[in-house]
Amino acid sequence: PQYWMSASGVDKSALHEIGRDILLVTGYDEARDVMQLRVPSGVEPRRVSVDAIEHWMIYREHPGVHAILHVHAWIEGTVATEINFPCGTVELAESVADLVRQSPDPSHAVVGQRNHGLTITGHTLDEIFARIDGKIVRAVPMD
Repeated sequence: PQYWMSASGVDKSALHEIGRDILLVTGYDEARDVMQLRVPSGVEPRRVSVDAIEHWMIYREHPGVHAILHVHAWIEGTVATEINFPCGTVELAESVADLVRQSPDPSHAVVGQRNHGLTITGHTLDEIFARIDGKIVRAVPMD
């Protein structure tokens, strides 16, 4: 799968330059454990988000998913990963992808990353925002 993703640490309201602020992820090199990007010539890319591997796994398995939102917030009652894996690891990505796979509708899933936040799938960002409106709380439960 190929998909657009904001770069790591970029202000989401300031996604101005393709290849720097917003990146085209074209794949994952498993042997080298690196995400592959397509960047226009002459553009110095920022680092891809650590969540890129997780998103790649979800998009690859679920063609009905056309948007993924990751937030450092919570929705009461969300099923979460059992282990607090470090961000950006294949183990976390596989654990989140497994929860999406187990959800009643993987193309409209809300799954948690233990002590971290949420991964939410949908058809569009607008559709995701409409589904979570009024349900999000800033404090992620910590244990």
